[in-house]
Amino acid sequence: MPRPKSFDENAVLDQAVELFRERGYEGTSLADLELHLGLGRQSLYNAFGDKQGLFLRALERYRRAVRGEAFAHLDASGAGLDAIRTFFRATVESLTSPGPRRACLVASTILERGSQDADALLSCNHARAELERAFRRALARAKTRGELARDLDVEATATLLVIQGYGLSVLAKTGATAAELHAAVEVLLAGLG
Repeated sequence: MPRPKSFDENAVLDQAVELFRERGYEGTSLADLELHLGLGRQSLYNAFGDKQGLFLRALERYRRAVRGEAFAHLDASGAGLDAIRTFFRATVESLTSPGPRRACLVASTILERGSQDADALLSCNHARAELERAFRRALARAKTRGELARDLDVEATATLLVIQGYGLSVLAKTGATAAELHAAVEVLLAGLG
């Protein structure tokens, strides 16, 4: 009879998210996971199947956490251009906070695993579509209130904002400063009016 789990699965997934954000999938070995998570290989296999299973569960946990945090501003009643600006400010602050640079796990996964991991790519595509819909809703509200140019293409602009978000993540990982990233966001947002 198998022993009951003696660890908090959500806490383990949160730790795995941080490790995968910092090192990527390929840069994270099973030994790294054992050491960082404080679990033996057999416990990891029993709980998550294998490294890929753990990664997919961590990616899903990350998606849900980011969706809850990010969409709170974008989906708030009356959210418009200010909510989009708040989203990007929070994103830049998160990406450039002190400590090891950690990129957005979705953006990193698309770059690292996209063409070779159909399950991870599907999860990332869901995350991208959710973010794009949230931007689309906020842009539509802003356009209705006259905060944006009347002829602004909301669909294309929502896609552009997703591209900007993922691009910020990549640049932050290379060492771009918060000031540089904030300036890029402001240039983009100024062009919407």
